[in-house]
Amino acid sequence: MLLLTAAGIVAGAVLAALGRAGDMAMFLPDAAVFQAGEMTAPDLAWVRPPLSLWGYNTAATDEALRVIARAITARDAEIAALRRALAAQAGQPGPGAWWRPEQSADD
Repeated sequence: MLLLTAAGIVAGAVLAALGRAGDMAMFLPDAAVFQAGEMTAPDLAWVRPPLSLWGYNTAATDEALRVIARAITARDAEIAALRRALAAQAGQPGPGAWWRPEQSADD
């Protein structure tokens, strides 16, 4: 009887190793989707990625960092555009333009 039980266990292990014991269910992590609309510095300071067995949940942390990077890139582009518009109104070349000093009347 004990030999028959051991043979059944070994056969089940072999079938599982060959992938013929059925599919394992795929569960989504319990991490909430990170959304960064108009975030302020205090909002960002309170962001805490969900924990996993060892450290932070990698997928959720990577997604949060991607969202933050996109928000910072969009904000930087908006700041650069506003600076160029302000410089154009003041009659000066904007950031990234070549500076050509005014020629004096003595030249």
